[in-house]
Amino acid sequence: MLTIYNTLTRKKEEFRPITRGKVSMYVCGPTVYDVPHIGHARSAHSFDVIRRYFEYTGFKVCFVRNVTDVDDKIINKALSELETEGTGASSSKRLKEKAKEVAVRYLDIYHRQMEALGIKEPTSEPKATENIPDMIKFIEKLIKKGYGYAVGGDVYFSVDEFKDYGKLSNRDKEEMLAGARVEPDEKKKSPLDFALWKEAKENEPSWSSPWGEGRPGWHIECSVMSTRLLGAQFDIHGGGLDLIFPHHENEIAQAEGATGKPFANYWVHNGLLTVGGEKMSKSLGNYITVSDFLEKHSDPDQLKLAFLTSHYRSPMDYSDGRMEEAKRAKERIMIFFDKAEKFIKESSGGAGGKAGKVTIPLTEKFEEAMNDDFNTPLALASIFEAVSIGNERLADASMRDSVKAGELKALRDYIVSYASVLGLALSGTKIGREESRQIEKLVARREKARQAKDYKEADRIRKDLMSKGITVEDTPEGPVWRKS
Repeated sequence: MLTIYNTLTRKKEEFRPITRGKVSMYVCGPTVYDVPHIGHARSAHSFDVIRRYFEYTGFKVCFVRNVTDVDDKIINKALSELETEGTGASSSKRLKEKAKEVAVRYLDIYHRQMEALGIKEPTSEPKATENIPDMIKFIEKLIKKGYGYAVGGDVYFSVDEFKDYGKLSNRDKEEMLAGARVEPDEKKKSPLDFALWKEAKENEPSWSSPWGEGRPGWHIECSVMSTRLLGAQFDIHGGGLDLIFPHHENEIAQAEGATGKPFANYWVHNGLLTVGGEKMSKSLGNYITVSDFLEKHSDPDQLKLAFLTSHYRSPMDYSDGRMEEAKRAKERIMIFFDKAEKFIKESSGGAGGKAGKVTIPLTEKFEEAMNDDFNTPLALASIFEAVSIGNERLADASMRDSVKAGELKALRDYIVSYASVLGLALSGTKIGREESRQIEKLVARREKARQAKDYKEADRIRKDLMSKGITVEDTPEGPVWRKS
C-alpha cells in the first residue's frame, strides 16, 4: 500500500488514483527569467523520483509541468537588457520581443540543465503565453459565478466569496494578512483579493481581453492549464513548500470556484534547499547555479545522492561537507562495481546458483521505504546494504566461485535497477584503450613499489594517478582502479 503525505489533510493517506492504473500529476515549473539553481534542481529531482516510482510500480503517469513565460520578473529582465544595450523600451513591440527572447533563452537553458541532471521530460509542458484565450474564458466564468470582479482594466478574485479559502495553508484570514506578501491596491475590495487579470502598463507585453489590454495574473495560469490538460479533478499537485501560500491556496480557490469540483486530491510539497539555515534564493544571492555545480563537481549523481539522504518533505542544508559525503558514497558504489566486474570476468565457473534470492529482502526493504511517502533515505540504505553484502561476498574465500559470481551479478544488477528508480545514472567516465593501458602500467608499477616497501615511490605514483582523476583501492585481491 502506497501512502502519501497530503498537505491538504495534513496526514499520510493511502494513494487511490482517480483512474485505475493511471496517475495524473501537475507540478509548478520554472519562471524563465534566469538560470536555474540547485534549489530548483532539488524540487525537479523530488518529483522526478515520485514519478519514476509510480512508473516502477506499473502506473502510467501523465506528468504536466508548466512554464511561466510572462511575468514581472521576465519583463524587468527584458527592460534591464534593453537598458544595457542602450535601446531602452522604445516601443511596446520592442519590449514584447525582448521579453519573449528572454523567456525562450532561459527556458532553453532550463531544459539543458534538467537534461544534464538526468531529469525526465514532462509528458506535457504548457506555456502561459500559449493559453491566454483559455485564461480569459476561465476568468469570465469566475466573474459570472460571483468570484471575480472587474475594476477598470483589472480583474480580482474575491476571497470573501470562497468560503474554504485557507484550507490548504491551514490559516485564518488574520494570519494570512499578517504573514503574506499582500499587494496593496485601493481598488481591491479586500487586501487578500488577488489579481486574475492585470491592466497593461506602458509598453509591456499585453493581450486583448474584455477588460482591455493586459495580461494574466500568476495564479490563474496553473488553474487553467492543469484543468485543461488533466481535467477538473486530478490526482496530484506538487511544488515547493514556499508555494503553499499564496500560490496554491489561490489555485484551489480559482479552480474550485470555476468548476464546483474538488481540485487535486493529493497536495505534495518538497522541502526547501537552505544555505546556513536560509532558503536558497536569487533574491538573497545565496544560490549556486546548476551549471556552476556541474562545472565544479561534474557528476549529477553526487548532487542527487545528497538530495536522497533527506526526505523530500524535509529541508536540506547545502554544504561542501555534504557534497564530499555524497562523492564518497558514489565512489563506494563504483569501486564495488569494478571489483565485482573483475571477479565475474575472471570466475572460471561462470555465474550460477539461485543468485536472485540474495536481492529479494533488499527489494522488499526498498519498496517498503518508498511506499511510506517516498522515504528515499531508507530506500537508498537498501542500495548501500547491497554494496556491503557484495563486499562481504568478495571477501568470503569459502564461497564457490560460480555461486559468488552469480550473487555479485545479482547485487550489481539490483543496485543499477533500483538506483535508476531514484534517478541515479551510476555511470563512470569512459576510458579509451590506450589510456587504460597506460593506467594499468602505472598501477602495476605502484603495486611493485608497495611490494618492495618503496612507499615513497608508491605514494608518488598514487599522486600522479590522482592528478589524472584515477582512484586506486588496495584490496586482498590486488589493486582496483577507476576514473573518478
